[in-house]
This record gives sequence, C-alpha cells and structure tokens, in this order.
Amino acid sequence: MSQQAEVSKINQVQIGLFGKRNSGKSALINALLGKNSAEVKTTTEPIYKAMDIRGIGSVMIVDTAGIDAGAKTTQQTQEAAAKIDVALMVISNDSIELELAWINRLMRSGTVVIPVVNKIDKQLDEGKQLAAAILEASGKKPVRVSAKKYIGIDDLRNAIIEAVKK
Repeated sequence: MSQQAEVSKINQVQIGLFGKRNSGKSALINALLGKNSAEVKTTTEPIYKAMDIRGIGSVMIVDTAGIDAGAKTTQQTQEAAAKIDVALMVISNDSIELELAWINRLMRSGTVVIPVVNKIDKQLDEGKQLAAAILEASGKKPVRVSAKKYIGIDDLRNAIIEAVKK
C-alpha cells in the first residue's frame, strides 16, 4: 500500500511542513517530537508519518521537499498541500518571496498557516527583523524557533494546538 493510500485511511489532523531546502523542516519535526535533529533525511517527495506530539496528540505529519526544488517536486508538494489542515511555513533566511507566495496560496485554499522563523540561534537578532518582515507582508505572526537548540519549540507547539482547535 502506498504512503498516500495509508494517509487517506487516517482521519487525523494533517500538519504539513513547507519551506525551502535546508530551512530545517525535518529538524523541526524532530524537535517537536523531542528527538535528536541528527535524524534528518533528505527527500525529493513528501513523507507522511502518523505520530503523537505531546500536547497535540495523534497527527499526520507531512514533511515536504523544498518549495524551491524542481518542477516535479513542486507538483508533489502542491498535491500534498491540498490535504493539509495546518501548514508550518519554515523560513530561515531573508529571501522570503517564495515563502510568502506559498503562504498566500495555502491561505486561499483554507489552510491554517503558521509561519516559523527557524535557526534563530544563527541570527544576530534572533530572527526578530525577519519575523517583522513576514508579519508585515503576510499579516501572520511568525513563531521564532531554533530546532537545533529547542528554543521556542513550546511556543510552536502551543500555536499548533490553537490552530488545531479552529
């Protein structure tokens, strides 16, 4: 049975992680699960995993390939996005045009979007300027995190809990 067939049998909230390659999507999943971020895998298509997240419960996590990948990968990411209830748009650098376009696309389709500024431990201002730019451009207040150092993970978990309640 394919991963997508398995996904369709599960009536869980689906949380998708979107962002450019190397933005820290997989590491963020591991941080939410309390796992070592060294367990990150490179993927060229969405990976579906049913899992329990503390404070949220059983969810289906969809770890997508980078939104900046080739046309085939982007198509697979778009197909995965159509089934998502909550999207985490993971952003780790100042070039945010592509992420903003995806945020708008996801919001137009009725998906709850939570922008996530990742890798704040590597940014001089802990991602505050980047978060302000995202808020101004999208109207969505980002959660600032460091998946590597587990900074802001509880804030993100709380934002997901609020989004799931809607």
